[in-house]
Parts: sequence; structure tokens; C-alpha cells
Amino acid sequence: MSSTGQTGDGMTHGNVVSGNVEGVVVQAHTVEGGVNITVPERKAVVPRQVPTFIPEFVGRRAELEELTAALDETIGAGMVVVSAVEGSAGIGKTTLALYWARKHNYRFPDGQLYVNLAGFDPTSEPMEPAVAVRGFLDAFEIPPSRIPASLDAQAALYRSIVAPRRMLIVLDNCRDSAQVRPLLPGGTSCMVIVTSRRKLEGLIAREGARRLMLGLLSMEEARTLLASRIGNARVEAEPAEATELIELCARLPLALSIVAARAAGSPKLRLADVVAELRDRQARLAELDLGEVEVNVQAVFSWSYRALTPEAARLFRLIGLHPGPDISAPAAAALAGLPAARTKALIKELINAHLLEELEPGRYQFHDLLRVYAMDRVAAEEDTAEAAVTRMLDFYLHSAFAADRQLYPHREPIAPAAPDAQVEPRRFTGYDEAMAWLTAEYLNLIAALEHAIEEHLDRYTWQLTWSMTTFMDRQVHWRDWTATTEKAVEAANRLGDRAAAARMTCNLGTAYAQRERNVEACELAGQAREMFHELGDEVCEAHAYHSMSWMLARQGRYQEGLEKGKNALDLHRRQRSRFGQAEALNTVGYLYGCVGDHERNLACCVEALALLKEMGQRHSIAFTLDHIGDAYRQLGQPVEAMKYHREAVELFHQVGMAFEEATAIAHLGDAALAANDHAEAVKSWGRGHKIFVQLERSEAKQLQEKIEALQNTD
Repeated sequence: MSSTGQTGDGMTHGNVVSGNVEGVVVQAHTVEGGVNITVPERKAVVPRQVPTFIPEFVGRRAELEELTAALDETIGAGMVVVSAVEGSAGIGKTTLALYWARKHNYRFPDGQLYVNLAGFDPTSEPMEPAVAVRGFLDAFEIPPSRIPASLDAQAALYRSIVAPRRMLIVLDNCRDSAQVRPLLPGGTSCMVIVTSRRKLEGLIAREGARRLMLGLLSMEEARTLLASRIGNARVEAEPAEATELIELCARLPLALSIVAARAAGSPKLRLADVVAELRDRQARLAELDLGEVEVNVQAVFSWSYRALTPEAARLFRLIGLHPGPDISAPAAAALAGLPAARTKALIKELINAHLLEELEPGRYQFHDLLRVYAMDRVAAEEDTAEAAVTRMLDFYLHSAFAADRQLYPHREPIAPAAPDAQVEPRRFTGYDEAMAWLTAEYLNLIAALEHAIEEHLDRYTWQLTWSMTTFMDRQVHWRDWTATTEKAVEAANRLGDRAAAARMTCNLGTAYAQRERNVEACELAGQAREMFHELGDEVCEAHAYHSMSWMLARQGRYQEGLEKGKNALDLHRRQRSRFGQAEALNTVGYLYGCVGDHERNLACCVEALALLKEMGQRHSIAFTLDHIGDAYRQLGQPVEAMKYHREAVELFHQVGMAFEEATAIAHLGDAALAANDHAEAVKSWGRGHKIFVQLERSEAKQLQEKIEALQNTD
């Protein structure tokens, strides 16, 4: 069968007992004369997500004091402190929040969370609360097995984790009150700072948030900011020009920072020359409508942009084409068609010009206004945009494909066309490295895939979907998997690529099965099987038969499932596919058990296990171990069964397959009951029940009924 999982309960391994106590993992070793407790291996996670602030921060004294007062006045008052920092784009809301957060981090011993909610991103929709909540849960290193599918359940889990802690949560650039409401913490010991260009009336009325309106800098503050960046001597040498420069920048902190950075990089440049340049640009450039306040900063962007070297200016334009929330240096290199080392040097130039921000080492992001400007420059100056997007998609497709080969090396591969010669896709040396890259790039991969879908770039649509399937399945991104695969089927059909359409149809059936749409899933697998048969592709036809077999099993149609499983086994044997034979033997054995032939179940699964151990595919080995455990339990050997179930649970845990891990844990409980170990049975069923509830699976109800029935008899 197929899917994802993890748990955090203690387990016994020989004479070593491990467990989780108040967020600390400890191990107890049995030694002569007693038990020796080792030093804790790992402390509870304390996230420190707040980015660095600008060291030359000036002014805003009253606003900083107001934030501090908001915290001081409510300590011990039994409420969460929520401060809504409001103002126009580029006014310094984020800078203020981050500066205050860094100065007061000692007051939040349990950590700080930060998210940019992209509420006013010009090229994409605001971040869904579910994405933000998932990011916070990832910050606490919550295993996928404990993360439920629905937003309400995820938000409830997040609130439960944060409730007893003293933390700061910075919710930056939100669209409206509804976007941040699911992100407000539980308990009474946290402070939340929300920044937005829009007045958050709902947050103030319903949650009692304190409004902090941020206006333009005063002339004195603006002059101090300029002097801190370029030196007081230069400001005093040209006082009238400094005043005019400040006025041309509208006392907007972002505009002043960009101008000051350029002037600081050219010590011999007179402020009068800067003022003259800004005057001309303001006269020629169209006014940028920010939606909240009329502030013209395009002249500043234009001036900074035109001060770049030609190569850096080109990279700036092309990054504007990137659809994701941030970009890595290798992805930027692909967009530009440049070597990695040269791209990094150009990125450094953009950062120094304040035209790009480094979020963390190796990851970069535009301010949203700069993204608008970059896209304007693409439209006006760039005639290679289409080629750049193609290179970007090549990078993501071939990198994701390489990562998938590490996650599931025995999966029947596709054959993507060779990438552009100027693209250097990522390569991976193992499972963990591939998983880490896919996790870091997931939102960018989805954004690239959505771009391909929107532009009807059909080859990229189905091949990128295929390359992300294993990851989306194991990390329980089932909704994304379903939605993208539906589009991938359409794309393959438009291409007239019958083989691609068959693969995507079979893939969609599996995605539907994970969403418990089993009847539709089985129909799609059957359609795919017929398509593969017409194509003469017996290997993929066998996989389709195999999919049908476990889909039928989920419907309780065991005899039909057994026949489909035998069909898969016959085809794999004819094709001499050892991995295919092993998987089919495992499923056939399982289905023999479902129809009551437990000796054949055991024989088939033992044969499958021997083949799989030669190939080292952990998730397939885990399935087989679990089925062997079932066979031993049915044959009256429950203690032996428990051993196999525990091994299966551990392997599913390692590869992050939550549904299968929960299933194996439930089977461990069944074996414990058969061994008259009622305490272990209830414990195991309880663990499985929690995972199934989080995954919103119907199996949760079945386990709850088992627990209640056993407790009523004891």
C-alpha cells in the first residue's frame, strides 16, 4: 500500500530505553547495579526566526517606546499582546518591528517566529494562513505525522504548542485581519507584532490589538538617517542639497536608504548631482500607485538600477520573472544563464545596491516594490524573457527529478529532455540531502509548476508534477498533489502524449486514493492500465494492476484485489523486474491474508523481503515487514508479530510516511491484544489514532472504537 508518517513516543531497543521528557530526549542504559541516565541528546526547539535589522537604525523613539509599553503593561494581565503597526509601503514598518524584536529578544526566552505574509505582493496572492501555520510547525520541527491536513486543526496544534511559552511572533506585511487571525497564539504569555499597509480594524475591534500608526520620517530623522549612511561631513557640506534630496525621497525610509547606499558607494559624487538625477527621473517616470499613499519612489529605483553594471542590471530584471517567494543562487544562475560564481558576484552587487535582500545565507528576495520595478524593466528592456523562464523551469524540473531519484530510485523513471546547456541542475548524494532541498524549495517548485500550468507549458506541467509526486505524497501535501496532477493529465492529453497521459492518470488515481476517493481512484487506475496495455508497456501496466489491487483492498474487495495483484506479479516476472516482483509479492501476500490464507501470506512476503533487502528500498521493506507481522499474528504467534511491526514502524518513521506508520502502529496494537498485553494495545492504538486524526482519515474512528471496547472489558 502507499503514503507518510512519524511519532515521538519512547521505544525500547534491547537494553536501551529512549523517551521524550518535557521536550528533551533522554536515554536510559541498563547497567550492572541500576540504570544510568545519559546526558540529554537534544533540547526543546527554540526558534529564532527574526531576521537581522539595519544597524544604523535611527529615530522612531516614540514608536519603540510604545511597543515596549504595550509589553510592560500587559505582563501578568492574562492576555496576549497584539500590536498592529500600520503605514504605507516603504515607511519602515518591518524595520521598526525587527529592530524592536532584536533589542528585546531576551524577554522572549522561548523564541521568536517570523513570517512575511506577502499581503501586498504585486505578482502573487497573499500567503494562505495554512502555509504560514505549516511554516511555524516546521520551525518547531513537528514531524509530518503530527501535522493535520485542515487549517483549523493545524492552527489548533500551533496554538497548543505556543500556549505555554513566552514568545514573540512577528506577522509581517499582512493583507487583512482574517489573514492573521489563525496565526494568533494561544495562552497568555506571548506578544504579536503585525505589520500592514491597511488599517486592521477587525483585529483592533475583536482581538483588542493596539494600533501603532507609522508616518513619514521627520526632517530631522531623515537627515540623521542620511548622515549615518554617507557621513555627517557630506551632509554639512551641502545642506540645501541634502534637504532637497530628502524632500525628493518624500522622507520615505526605503527611498532614502537606496539613495544613501548609492552615494556612500561613490564618495566623490556630489549631492547636487544626485539631486539633479532624481529631478530628471521623477519628471519622466510614471507615478507608482501604492494604493495607500501617493509616494513616487520609481525615480530612486531607476537611478539605483542604472548605476548597476550591465550584467547586474540584467540579473535584476530577470529575477523579476521568478514566480516564487524567494530565490536561491543556483536558480538565479539558471534564469540568467550564467555560471554560479559569476551569478553570486552579481547578487552581491544587487545586495550592496539595496536592490535585493538576503533572507538567509543563499536565499534572496525583492522588496515587493522592487519586484514591480524589475518586472517593468523586463517589459521595457528584456527581449530574452521567454528563454530565461525556460531555463528556470529546466532548473527546477531536472533538480526535482534528481531529488526524486534519491527518494525512490526503483520508481520507473520518465525521460525529461536535456536541460538548456547554460543550466546546472542540482545533484544530490543521498536521501537526506534531496529531502532537505525539496523542503526548502517546495513553495518555489509549486510556483514554477503553477506558472507552467497557467502558460500551458504542458511538458513542464506533467514532468514537474511527476518529479514532485513522491515528495508530495510522503510529506502529506495531498491537496497540492491532487490539484497539480489533475492539470497534468490535461496537459498530457493536449500534447497528445499517450504514455504521459497514462502515467498521469495512474498518478491521479493514487492521489485520489490518499484522499479516500477510492472508487474514483480505482477507475482511474483501470483506465491507465488499459492505456499502458494499448501502448505495449508491460512494466507500467503491471504498476497499474498493482495500484488497482490495493485500491480494491481499501474498498474491502479483497478477492478482486488479489486477482489484480497476481496480474501485476505475472507481468513483472515476464519483464524480469526484481523490484516489481518484490512489491507485487508483498501485495499479493497481504491480500492472501485478507482472504484468510495466512500461510501463503507469510510465504509471499518472506520471499518479497529477501528481494527487497538486496535493493535496500526502505519504504517497501517496511510494508513487507508489516505484512509479515500480520501473518504471524493470524498464525497464532503474536509476540513474533510484534517484532516485525516494530521494525516496520521504525522504517516508516525514518522515511516520513505518516499514513503507513499509523497503520503499522495500529497493527502493533492488534498483535499486543493477541498477546494479552492490553496496556500495549491501548497505547499503540492511541498513537495510531492521533496520526489518523491529524491526517483526517476514517481509520481514526475504527481505532477509537477498539480502544473503547477494550477499556470496557478490562
